Amino acid sequence: MADGPLIVQSDKTILLEVGHELATEARHAIAAFAELERAPEHVHSYRITPLGLWNARAAGLDAEQVLDTLLRYSRFPVPHALL
Repeated sequence: MADGPLIVQSDKTILLEVGHELATEARHAIAAFAELERAPEHVHSYRITPLGLWNARAAGLDAEQVLDTLLRYSRFPVPHALL
């Protein structure tokens, strides 16, 4: 998606633009595998961790679903190293 609410970085950090029209939808989608680190007013910071991915798998999500979520809501191309 061009102009999505997420900025996915190669260090496994995800930035969520809170004011974006799809922010709530994206927040719910990434909550299954990313942990909220900081929540200032305009941009929330999440991190993808091994534990978060393990919990997502235990809840029934597979790697393809995680990647699809990142690709669907990302404003820019997801870094190849992360994929």
